[in-house]
Amino acid sequence: MGNTTSPQTLQQGVSLFNDVTDFLGARTAGQSPANAEERARLIETDAEGEARDIRRRAEQDAARLREDQEHARAGNNAQWGGSGLAMSGSKALIRDADRLKGRQDEEEILFDGEKDARSRLRSANNRANMLRIGGDASPRRSILSLGSKIYGRD
Repeated sequence: MGNTTSPQTLQQGVSLFNDVTDFLGARTAGQSPANAEERARLIETDAEGEARDIRRRAEQDAARLREDQEHARAGNNAQWGGSGLAMSGSKALIRDADRLKGRQDEEEILFDGEKDARSRLRSANNRANMLRIGGDASPRRSILSLGSKIYGRD
């Protein structure tokens, strides 16, 4: 799992660098607020699609792991059944512990996928808000943080 997140983290860093360069450089100079808002929405929409893909891949990986583990458990159960011995005591506890470990591994894959998806969305939101600020569009904020604009005391 560690190898798959490193390139993704690097890509997010490169994207963030490009957006900061855009923000500080000539590419966003003189950009209209509507254009900045449009680009920001595109970044957020793209991130939503990537987050869906990340979650879908995590679900597929978890399902593949579950299937592999069930196949291995079935083989072990068949060997026990063929031996004519009853599954009890410590052997049954080991089998149950293996099943629990498999569920934990599956949940860990799903958790990591969700964490990566949320990280991607958060990063895109930050980049989009930088574009909005650079283009004199309003970043998406809470009503409380926009208090002075609501009452015209900007």
